[in-house]
Amino acid sequence: MIIQATHNDRKYSLDTSKFIDLSIPYNFNGPQPNFYDVEPGKLKPLKGRDKSWSVAEGAGCNVPEISMNIHCTGTHTECVGHLLEKESDVSAYMENILMSAILVTITPQPFGDCPDKYHAAVEDKESVISTDRFFREYKQWLMAEPDALIIRTEPNLKDKQFYRYSAHPAPFFTTSAMSMICDTTIKHLVVDLPSVDRMSDDGILGNHRIFWGDGHNPKGEVNPESKKTITELAYIPNQVEDGFYFLNIQIPHFICDAAPSRPLLFPVV
Repeated sequence: MIIQATHNDRKYSLDTSKFIDLSIPYNFNGPQPNFYDVEPGKLKPLKGRDKSWSVAEGAGCNVPEISMNIHCTGTHTECVGHLLEKESDVSAYMENILMSAILVTITPQPFGDCPDKYHAAVEDKESVISTDRFFREYKQWLMAEPDALIIRTEPNLKDKQFYRYSAHPAPFFTTSAMSMICDTTIKHLVVDLPSVDRMSDDGILGNHRIFWGDGHNPKGEVNPESKKTITELAYIPNQVEDGFYFLNIQIPHFICDAAPSRPLLFPVV
């Protein structure tokens, strides 16, 4: 099906059959990414007193029960409720079925090689997305004023989908780079990282606070009315070119600060 989408008074055509799935398939009893060495997601059949609800075990149908850590074992989308006491409904933050989006590829650099700062102690050799590396790739798209930004980091090995991040430390944004993102039109950020923050930042979650707060203070209060979202642990295949797209983030209606998600990228035809 060909549909029409409008952004900044310009019309675009999209072929809905030619989407690119940016989610990591959630294999409950197979390989999964893992952040903080949490228990992996699991699937098992419902057990009755004398019956297992599994066709393989003689039942008439399968009735699986699942357990999962939303934030740490798969592609997920989170809202400002991640940092609030009150109960959140992350699905309510998907106000548009389609949003304009830019995909850029960034090669992180050692923290010691850039002038940027971070709100917690960082070793010089740790990999970061700096203001320079971000702006170098994004500047050509400034006039597009996209609603969403998708960032693919290099190296982009297929194995990255299933990293145990305690053994493969992930890059993260510098404080300055996150502030620069907040100075753009971006409302929805999609990354192939387990977090926009350092794995350990003294429990501050400073870049999250910048994104959902005033755009600059990593230790400030967040705006509880913010409609922005962050999608983490996405995976962008290498063959997908940088550029302008439309994005649909599929998400179940969870009354929660985060939910498993399936970001779908639509090329313009």
